[in-house]
Amino acid sequence: MARKSLVATAAALAVLAIGTVAAAKDEAVVSLTEKSFAETIAKEALVLVKFTAPWCGHCKSTVAPFEEAAQVLKGKAVLADVDATVEKELATKYEVKGYPTIKLFANGEFLTEYSGARDKDGFIKFVERSLLPSVVELESAEKVDEFLEQHKDATSYVGVKLGDDLGAAFKKLSFLLRDVMPDKVFFGSVADAATAAGAKALSAAKPADNVVVVVKTGGEDVEVYDGKTEDLEKWVRFNAIPAFGEISRDNSQLYTTAELPVVLTFLDSKNPDAKVKDMFTKLATDKVSEGKALFAWADKEALKSFQDYLGLAGKDPAVAIYSFQKDTKFVFDGDFTEDALSEWIKSFVVGDLKATMKSEPVPEATDDPMKVVVGDSWKDVVEDASKDVLIMQYAPWCGHCKKAEPELEKTAARLASVGSVVVAKMDATLNDAPEAYKAKGFPTIHFFPSGGKDTIEHSGGRSADDFVEFIKEHATTKFEVPDASAADDTDDAEDDKKDEL
Repeated sequence: MARKSLVATAAALAVLAIGTVAAAKDEAVVSLTEKSFAETIAKEALVLVKFTAPWCGHCKSTVAPFEEAAQVLKGKAVLADVDATVEKELATKYEVKGYPTIKLFANGEFLTEYSGARDKDGFIKFVERSLLPSVVELESAEKVDEFLEQHKDATSYVGVKLGDDLGAAFKKLSFLLRDVMPDKVFFGSVADAATAAGAKALSAAKPADNVVVVVKTGGEDVEVYDGKTEDLEKWVRFNAIPAFGEISRDNSQLYTTAELPVVLTFLDSKNPDAKVKDMFTKLATDKVSEGKALFAWADKEALKSFQDYLGLAGKDPAVAIYSFQKDTKFVFDGDFTEDALSEWIKSFVVGDLKATMKSEPVPEATDDPMKVVVGDSWKDVVEDASKDVLIMQYAPWCGHCKKAEPELEKTAARLASVGSVVVAKMDATLNDAPEAYKAKGFPTIHFFPSGGKDTIEHSGGRSADDFVEFIKEHATTKFEVPDASAADDTDDAEDDKKDEL
């Protein structure tokens, strides 16, 4: 009987094993290591790679839609996963700074990063669009004119007998921008300058070989690029931005990489105010900013968090100038007229505007060991030259911040009797630090030694012991660390008082 049981168990395990293998074979998403990564992207025409981390919640939510898309795209393209916490060299090589990061490779070369919706349809549309030729071959002058007429409401680029380097850069950009601005930018190419010059739309530009011609919306604005290959991307991106267009999550990289601040207003995309759009379009086309700022509008519902971040919560109209590079903002508070806006923008151009600093109301003084800082109290508390100050900038939604905050509270309690030390925190989603100390990620922790010495950014462990040791090491005013049990006794006493109340 025992023998039969063992045989049955073995058979069951065999069936399970076969089922497991079959399931593995049915999975369309390929898991890649450093070795198989190089082999796969080299031999496959198109590979969409998702760099993940096992603990990442967003990564887990993309597993099912990514697999479903891979099943649909079988035979057309390969969808693959890379565990970036294991394949660290790959993650470094391809500049993976968050999870999941999804990148497209074609014939062994990196093409572009995916920034669309992380769902089945988004992945499928992106890959299928990438399978189409990104650059249309235009065989005659007539074909050039037809191409430009067909896309007269968009921005079109025509490469004229491009050399190897410029041609490769042109093709790469065509892939990238086609995804960022679908139906807004188009790319074509001609075999020689004579064909381009024969087109009615391009004749006045007199294009030569190895140049790129851009024709903007309406066909009235035509420019020729004959510069360096390494500068082509900046030129193409800049010209792809409309005079006054919508900035969204999908096309935001056009604006974030343009190196120009944006004059921005927030509208209801379902029912935008025509007068406001007309006013901003006129300001943009009149070149009030003298080429030193872009103009755009954003959906006030879809990008509400961005509107709030700019300090425009509850404002109508909501208008600001924002620099993505410097993370500085200038909120408009004047009369909402074309003349007032024009003068405000001109003041920004000549440097007469002062950046807007977000701040909650300054809190009342308390005996709490942990000090709460807001934008308006930063200078008085954090930059107090008589104190050694540790300040953590946090975001309420940040998981790392939620773990670090109780440890910082313990640190503050432990050092409460050290009069030369201040431990503080600031909600950086509601308050702005000075530009030099703005949070680039969360939490961001700085130490300001007393006496005006250089600030130190903390990048070590985030336990209470780690914080205490860090402060002790870098403090200008030396001190002995109080016994941890004393701080615990203080906490217990405080809790007792609260219970009595």
